[in-house]
Amino acid sequence: MSIVMHKHALRIAAALLSCASFGPAALAKTCTGKQADAAEAMVDRLDTWEQFYHFRKQYGHCDDGGLSELISGAVAMQLENRWSTLPELAKFIKHDRALKAFVIRHVNGTLDTSDTNRIQSLATSSCPANLTGLCADLKKAAANAFK
Repeated sequence: MSIVMHKHALRIAAALLSCASFGPAALAKTCTGKQADAAEAMVDRLDTWEQFYHFRKQYGHCDDGGLSELISGAVAMQLENRWSTLPELAKFIKHDRALKAFVIRHVNGTLDTSDTNRIQSLATSSCPANLTGLCADLKKAAANAFK
């Protein structure tokens, strides 16, 4: 390799390393206290998947600590009490792939075992035929919640 090509390769490597330091974590929004308070106040009123979609878009960067546990409870309540709206969730997931990860992440060990058992049961016995992949992911999350 010539010296010119070697220098060019080193410049490319340096540029790639520089870009790596500005990955997703470096670009993440910081949740202000005001945003965290607004998000917490809104969690109790989440009762449609459209509201969850907008909540994730607006406050997803605040999803941490106690707020994250509240979100998990809201997700569980939505799944358990409004299972018939799962096609609505699927519709929003088509527009926002991160919403699926958001919902699945909140089916976790912060929930009561009765909640995770109910979600697992619904995903097993009451899954709409065209949503088997989503149901399988929900079932797996519920099964792994306490592992």
